[in-house]
Amino acid sequence: MVSSPKSPAHDAIAATIDRYQRTFSDGDREGWLALWADDGVLEDPVGSPPRTGRDGLAAFWDEIHDQPSHGTVAMTQGPAVCGFEAAWAFALRVPAGERTVTVEIIDHGTFTADGRIRSVRAFWSETGVRSG
Repeated sequence: MVSSPKSPAHDAIAATIDRYQRTFSDGDREGWLALWADDGVLEDPVGSPPRTGRDGLAAFWDEIHDQPSHGTVAMTQGPAVCGFEAAWAFALRVPAGERTVTVEIIDHGTFTADGRIRSVRAFWSETGVRSG
């Protein structure tokens, strides 16, 4: 059986991903921004212009959280940590009146040795959006 060697930063990366999800859902802007390396890059969704550095990441946060309800996230799979990279799947649930819109997202991230986020690429499209 093939096995993946445990990353020396496994625990730090897994904790960062957990805090990434929690701070997003809790609306903790400063906590979320503190998770990133100074030159962190976010591409959300993949194919859109990357947001780079604290100013770019803060602008992304402000755009998302400027909505009446930005939603909450819940991990559905992972994280799978390999070296200084990880992938995880989650659902973003956004209240929309009497209904809830759910977006299925897969993130791939790279991390520093101390577990800060170097980059995240978010894979999602309209085909993964459900309403109910």
